[in-house]
Amino acid sequence: MPVLYRKGEKGLEKAPNQDGFSSPTYFSAGGGLMSTAEDYAQFAMMLLNGGTLNGKRLLAPRTVELMASNHVGDLFNGKLGRPAHGMGFGLLVGVVEDHVAAGLAVSNGSFGWDGAFGTQTWIDPKEQMVEIIMLQEQIVQAQRDFEGAVRQAIVE
Repeated sequence: MPVLYRKGEKGLEKAPNQDGFSSPTYFSAGGGLMSTAEDYAQFAMMLLNGGTLNGKRLLAPRTVELMASNHVGDLFNGKLGRPAHGMGFGLLVGVVEDHVAAGLAVSNGSFGWDGAFGTQTWIDPKEQMVEIIMLQEQIVQAQRDFEGAVRQAIVE
């Protein structure tokens, strides 16, 4: 497992609770995923490819479509530190309905999630790409800067 850090008086320091999400008993249906960057990238690519990875079907296309569809109307907006407008919530993922209103650089229709310790994933069907950043500190501005840098690198 990677080391978790927090901001201290002299810069980054090891967080005191290194196993907060790895207890044998964990009561959360919405958190606690642990993975390598490579495995998570393959999972995201499978979602981008409509449920297929390396020629093997793992999820039905309809399942991915349901995951990436807003099921809560505007109930998601402004909750849990999320953007105040332009977002919906699918099955396990946030869904970008209006990227300008949400203040995000990703395309409308993108879906993904940001983790408790700074990880973030966007699956962007419009651009046919996956964006993953794995930080060990929740720095929202770094996530937004990453989104912008990725978008600026796209050459039409």
